[in-house]
Amino acid sequence: MRYIAAFMTASLLAAACGEDPSGPEQWPDGAYLYLGSIYPDTALSWSPGGTVLIFTSYAYSSYCILGFDGITDPVPVAASSYDESAGPNGCWSGEQGLIVYTSYNTDSTSSVRTVPGNLGPLLVVVNDGKNHLHPTWTPTEDSLLICTFDSGYWGLWKTEYHEDTLLTPEPFYTPDFDCLRPSYSPDGEWILFEVSIGGSSEIWLMKPDGTDPHPVIDDSWDNIHPCWGPEDDRFAFASNRSGSYDVWISDLAGSSLVQVTEDPGDDVYPAWNPVYGWFAFSSNREDGGENFDIYSTEAPEY
Repeated sequence: MRYIAAFMTASLLAAACGEDPSGPEQWPDGAYLYLGSIYPDTALSWSPGGTVLIFTSYAYSSYCILGFDGITDPVPVAASSYDESAGPNGCWSGEQGLIVYTSYNTDSTSSVRTVPGNLGPLLVVVNDGKNHLHPTWTPTEDSLLICTFDSGYWGLWKTEYHEDTLLTPEPFYTPDFDCLRPSYSPDGEWILFEVSIGGSSEIWLMKPDGTDPHPVIDDSWDNIHPCWGPEDDRFAFASNRSGSYDVWISDLAGSSLVQVTEDPGDDVYPAWNPVYGWFAFSSNREDGGENFDIYSTEAPEY
C-alpha cells in the first residue's frame, strides 16, 4: 500500500477525522490534499456520523471499496477479489450499521451486497441476473432504492429489505432515460438523482413516492455526481460549466449556484460531510491524468 494521509485520528468506526479538513499544503482555491496514493480513488461517500470516508480504489489489484479513518492506511470494506468499481453511494445505514454496495459478477451482471460497518461478513442480497448500481437505503432503512438496467435504460427500482433473504427489486421509476446515483434528503422529503438524456447529464429531484420528478440543473453543461449537504435545502454536484469539472452547491430550485472548487484539473465525486460540513472530493489536479487523489475543502458561504 502506498498512501499518504494528510492528517490522523483513531480507528475505522470511532474516528474523528471529520473535524478538520486542513492539510500540509493549501491549493490556490483553498483545497488540501486529504488522501494521496498511486491509485485512482473515486466514488466518495461518508458514514452517517461523518467520521469514516469510504471510496473505490484499485489499491488491491482490483477495484474495491475502502474505508479511511484518517490515521491508518485505508482498509477494504469487503473482499477485495470482487470488482467494486461502481463505488459506494449514500450506502451506510445509521440504525443497522450496514453498508450496501454493488459488485460485478464474472458474467458481467452485478449483485447487491451488504457488509457491517465493523467489517463483518458480507451478504449477497440481490442476485437476479440483472445489472444493478448505486443502492441506497430509504430513510426508514427497511427498503433499498437501486439503479437497475432493464429495457435499455437504468431505472430506479425498489425492494423491501429482509435480513438473510435474497431480495427481488421491482420497478419504481423507469422512464426512457438513465437514472443514476439516487439519494434521500436528510429529512426524507426528496430523492436526488443524476439523469442522462441524449449524452448530457442533469440533476433531478423527485418525491419519495415517485411523484413530481423534475430537473433542477438541466443546462447545457455536464452535471454529475449529486450529493446532499448536511441540511435539507442544499446539494452539491460536479459540473464542467467553468471549463473543467469543479464542485458546485445548488438550492433545490436550481436558482442559486455557488462554486466550491476552482482548478484546471477535474474535481469530481463531491462528498459533503453530514456532520462537520466540509467537502471531500476526487481530483486529478496534481498531474491532470487518470490518478485521482482525495482532497478536502471548507464549504463556502451561500
